[in-house]
Amino acid sequence: MRLADLQGAYRHYLLTGESERLAPAIVTDAFDSAERIGIYRNNFLIGLGEALKANFPVTQQLLGGAFFEQAARRYILAHPPRRPCLFEYGAEFPDYLRDLPELSALPYIAEVARFEFARITAYNAPVERYVTSEMLGSLSPDRLDAVPIRLARHAQIIAATAPVLDLWSAHQAPDPDLSAININPQPHSLLVCRPDRTLVVQELDVAAVRFLSAAREAATLGAVAAQSGAQDDATLSRIIALALALKLMAVPA
Repeated sequence: MRLADLQGAYRHYLLTGESERLAPAIVTDAFDSAERIGIYRNNFLIGLGEALKANFPVTQQLLGGAFFEQAARRYILAHPPRRPCLFEYGAEFPDYLRDLPELSALPYIAEVARFEFARITAYNAPVERYVTSEMLGSLSPDRLDAVPIRLARHAQIIAATAPVLDLWSAHQAPDPDLSAININPQPHSLLVCRPDRTLVVQELDVAAVRFLSAAREAATLGAVAAQSGAQDDATLSRIIALALALKLMAVPA
C-alpha cells in the first residue's frame, strides 16, 4: 500500500469506523487488527473531545456534560481538524450547535459558543504593527485620509441577541446565579480583542461596527470612513480614539 493510500485509509477509518481498507496493513500480535486500530480511534475522539471542552467550557456547562459529549463527537466526525493547533479547533462548532434541531429554542447557546471562540482567536492572534496616535499626529490633516490601515487580527466582532457576556461572566463562578440575567433577545455587537496581554470585551455601537468591519480588508483611513459612513468629525474622532486605545488598526504589510 502506498503511503498516500495508507493515510487515506487511516483517515477514513478514524471518521467512519470502517476498517476494511486499513486492516490488511496492520501487524497483529497480542491484539488483532481491529483491537489495535480501535485504540487509535478512541484516542482520536477523546483527544478532540477534550480540546472542545477546553475551548468551550461555558457552552459545556449550558448544555450539560452528556449532551455536550454527544454533540462534540458528531461534530468531530463531521469536522475533523484541518490544522495541527488544537486551540484553533472548533471554529465551526458554534454554527454546528446553531443548526442542531434540539437547540432551536435555545439560540443563546450557539452565541455563547461563538463568544468563547472569539476569545480564543483574539488571545492567540499574532502581534502586528499597529497604527498609533504618534503616527497620525506626525501627519498633516490633508494626509490622514491616505493612511493605510487594516483591522487587527486580534479584533473579533460578534453579533448577538442573547446576553452572552452576562452568561459567560456568571459561569465563571462555581455556582452560577442566572436569576438577574434578562434572556430576552436584544440585538447588539461585541468587540473581543487583545490590545496587549489581556483580553478586552466591550459593546460596540452601529457606527463603530460599520467602520471596523469596513477595515477588514486593507484600505486607507479615508476609504474606510467613506465606506462605513463615519465621515462626520465627531463620530470619526470617537471611533479612531477607540481604535487607537485598543490597537484595532494594523499597518498593512
